[in-house]
Amino acid sequence: MNRPASSLTRLGMAGSVALLMALPAFGATRADQPVQSWSAMAGVEVAALLAQVNDLPLSEVAVDDQPYCAQDTEIAHTLAHDFAEEPVVTAGAGGTELWASDLLGTWTVVAPRADDTSCIIASGIGYSNERDAEIYYSSAGL
Repeated sequence: MNRPASSLTRLGMAGSVALLMALPAFGATRADQPVQSWSAMAGVEVAALLAQVNDLPLSEVAVDDQPYCAQDTEIAHTLAHDFAEEPVVTAGAGGTELWASDLLGTWTVVAPRADDTSCIIASGIGYSNERDAEIYYSSAGL
């Protein structure tokens, strides 16, 4: 690699590291940030996904677009590692769990199943531990 290209590569890497370090500050919840939610499956209401949750295949064998379903430990690891989310409510609407991150302002509704697997049925932004958990369930339509 020639010298200008090498310098450009190093500059790009330094910029990427700086951006990654700044992301938590950009993602942090603002007091005025509205709560927004999305169903885990476009065009399907969250309540309908919850009603079907026991019939959904694990994501590793799914053939169609569907919510992310996996072993409970995999769901927990993914939410903690990728979004800094932790359980906030473990017996919410319809037996669901609410996972959230006050740091990033994200939240996720997880539907546990009897076979030690779970499905993510909704997610959103605007989380703050100062708000009642019901607002997130209501936003998701549960």
